[in-house]
Amino acid sequence: LWGNLMGGGSGVEWYFGHQFAHMDINMEDWRSRDIMWDQTRYALEFFHEHLPFWEMTPEPDRASNGRVLSKGDDILAIQIPTGGTSSVHLGEGEYTIRWFDPRNGGSLQEGSVSTISGPGKLPVGVPPSEPLLDWVVLLVRQ
Repeated sequence: LWGNLMGGGSGVEWYFGHQFAHMDINMEDWRSRDIMWDQTRYALEFFHEHLPFWEMTPEPDRASNGRVLSKGDDILAIQIPTGGTSSVHLGEGEYTIRWFDPRNGGSLQEGSVSTISGPGKLPVGVPPSEPLLDWVVLLVRQ
């Protein structure tokens, strides 16, 4: 889901497979996919609340770790799928840094760094918790 969205994709089709008790052909209890529906909703809420995604472009080489979707130097989202941290190439100016938990949704959170000043390749810090899991970093130029 996040790989597609951060790559500029316009949709996702979920396929449940054929080797499970509740597969595509005989699915009766959609609650078996409850976590997937929640995580899809969290992604949509993040994109609708925080990103002008229709004006943004994927920039795969802009960060040291993760997928970047940006509106130039004004707004950047970095999805870090395997945990850890990242450094990102930024333009001139001061940026706020907030973290989004794609597994649980909710409000943006502060990590170890709340603002940075560009230009240059700069570290975004570490997430507020569970640094080995996936996170999304939102940078907004002030």
